[in-house]
Amino acid sequence: MVTFSLYSGLDLDGALMKPTMNFLQKLSADPTHPSLKIKTLSNAVDKRVRTGRINDQFRAVLFEIRDGDVHHFVLVDVDSHDEGNAKAERLDPARLRLDVNPINGITTLINEGPAEEPGVGAASGATDSKAKAEAAAEAAHALAAEQAKAIAEEKGVRAELATKQSPPPREALSGLTPELLWEELGIDPALTKQVLALESERELDALLAQRPKWEHEAVLALVAGYSVEETRESLGLRRVTEKEAAAPEDARLLAGLRQAAAEMEFAYVDDVETDSLRSVIESGDFKQWRTYIHPEQRRMAEASYKGSARVFGGAGTGKTVVAVHRANNLATGQIAGAGARILLTTFTKGLAQGLKSQLNALNPAFPEAPDPGEAGVWVDNIDAVVRKVVSLGSPEEVEEATLRVLGVSSPRVRPYTDLAARQIWEGALESTDATMPGEIANEAFLQAEYETVVLANGITTQAEYLKVARSGRGTPLNRKQRKQVWAVLESLQQTQAIDGQLFWPTMSAVGAEILNVRYERGGGSLFDHVVVDEAQDFNAGHWRFLRACVAEGPNDIFIAEDSHQRIYGNPLTLSHFGISTRGRASRRLTLNYRTTKENLDYALRILLGGDKEFLDAEGEKDSVVGYRSARSGRAPVILTATSEDEEFAVVAALIHGWLKEAEEAPAEKGRKEVRVGVMCRTRGQLARVVSGLADEGIDAVQTKNAELASHEQVSVMTMHGAKGMEFTHVILMGVGKEIMPLRFQLKNLSEEDARAALQRERSLLYVAASRARDVLVITTVGDRSELLPES
Repeated sequence: MVTFSLYSGLDLDGALMKPTMNFLQKLSADPTHPSLKIKTLSNAVDKRVRTGRINDQFRAVLFEIRDGDVHHFVLVDVDSHDEGNAKAERLDPARLRLDVNPINGITTLINEGPAEEPGVGAASGATDSKAKAEAAAEAAHALAAEQAKAIAEEKGVRAELATKQSPPPREALSGLTPELLWEELGIDPALTKQVLALESERELDALLAQRPKWEHEAVLALVAGYSVEETRESLGLRRVTEKEAAAPEDARLLAGLRQAAAEMEFAYVDDVETDSLRSVIESGDFKQWRTYIHPEQRRMAEASYKGSARVFGGAGTGKTVVAVHRANNLATGQIAGAGARILLTTFTKGLAQGLKSQLNALNPAFPEAPDPGEAGVWVDNIDAVVRKVVSLGSPEEVEEATLRVLGVSSPRVRPYTDLAARQIWEGALESTDATMPGEIANEAFLQAEYETVVLANGITTQAEYLKVARSGRGTPLNRKQRKQVWAVLESLQQTQAIDGQLFWPTMSAVGAEILNVRYERGGGSLFDHVVVDEAQDFNAGHWRFLRACVAEGPNDIFIAEDSHQRIYGNPLTLSHFGISTRGRASRRLTLNYRTTKENLDYALRILLGGDKEFLDAEGEKDSVVGYRSARSGRAPVILTATSEDEEFAVVAALIHGWLKEAEEAPAEKGRKEVRVGVMCRTRGQLARVVSGLADEGIDAVQTKNAELASHEQVSVMTMHGAKGMEFTHVILMGVGKEIMPLRFQLKNLSEEDARAALQRERSLLYVAASRARDVLVITTVGDRSELLPES
């Protein structure tokens, strides 16, 4: 049997994809075929290295491994036959070898070429020295700063770099010796010594850039505060046994390629005829390979649980990746039985479209359910699923459900429009008791009370409301105030029943009761498994509905959440709804795959500026300690203009510069991708921003659709609409003192509700800032927002 591994350093342009695929297919059919011209290099440091003919111009560099019936090839490069080719000179096949780490058994590609640091073997085919890498990193930072300052000075705008010096890595590694990290994890002692000698974390990136990916991430985890055991667990590292160490070398190499941590660098493909190999080749970028998943994420995506489970972590840590992989694993029978009915849901329509797109990329043949409750995966946003269920409910089911939720029955219901819902609330507030304190006689307080107390507990009478525990509600109410509040909320329930129209949270609760009625009358559950992304924004009605969608049991509900990105609603404890994910069923991700260290640091400082704790789905305090990024880049820039005209001029100049830089990038380095996201706090700012940029020659598209934005060079949206998106460059416009937070939203709020509102504003700013992959710029006219950290 012929199998393959493909190295992450493969660099294939469009012209090479098809011939490389044909080469591998021929190799799979007959490795001895004369047309392949497989050659052994007599001067190679590794006897397994081979070259083969891709076509007249290009050759493959690969390793041949034999272990019993397994005939395995590791493709590490495709380069030109031209001896003057710079790449070929840099990556001499004769100097490459595959090595197995004697401690953890991971297979690694080593390049024994020149210009390497003493004591540390080169990896990943690199030849640049540490000094050159550091110089390049510093140049990138200096260039960014100079560009920003030059443009700002030219336009008369003040520029400020939002930098913060990080401590030397040795402070985090205190007590950890090179010998200990070698014996426990397999980290090269010479590398550890160099890490301990560094003066800044920025130097760390340059040092680790050429190391094996597992070693790179292990050091980053330790520097971020992980213990040795936590680092081992996150990467799935294990110790080699005596029996394994005594096995033939080819067997050890093959086993090392199958380790979870090795899959960060080597894509193992069992069958060349499957679509999985084609996807690797055609992607041209291993990092985008559709089946790649980090070992820590893989465990969550593949594990079987006795009940519900949860993955949580900061923006860009791969929670959505886990959710999509888990839905696919459930659908294909890898976790439970085949033919399961699965719901994959999230908060908004745009996010749901993104989930479906990712699921299609992961598995183009995934079984899509034709309707909710049928075999396969149903992908939609939560409110759309609720509306579908309610619309299909019989009049008898709807009457019973509305009676249970509102205390008054209604045979048919539909949701209020946003405008109608606001008018209903305005009318309710006008009828409040004149003696009610202002801190509770406002929509923010009453709406939260309705959702988190009344709907969450299924309350329909004053007696029930007077005795219910108002857990998590910071503003206390005496008995008189409870009666006053109930009078308002009861009138809202009656109005909904009379109108036959519901607030969306009420709609979800009614949907839950329709499913409960059906179940009580002998019907089954709607789904076998539910997977939820962006769970932190779901309200009490949503959780009642999701709990009713699936019976309690193995792998019933899987949740991906980040309490720091809660920009709607209020914290809820899911055990209240019969969903528990405590202990080993709850795992935290900390490695950010999207944002640079500099941008991540700034985004996290936005969160840390508040005085209110973030609570997760288990009601526990959620911390940002330990979050880290695998990439370094440009420092965020804050631009302060004296007028909107100045602001538009400098923003347009920046965008023009980024687009020009991409267009002028050397052809041999490939076209640099630039996708700019311009974000505002309010909808009212959008048209002004699009128009202002147009006046400066920037063609920007207003959207809240992630799929559409991914194909545009410049997209404009609200910060709320940016949820789930990613851009190479992000500009947060108009982040002024009066815009964030919106002052009118804080009027008449109690101290606790005002703190909660400010926390949501911090979360919103954090969400927006963390959309930036490479460059983050924040602009303001006049005084900037108090939510922005000091530089």
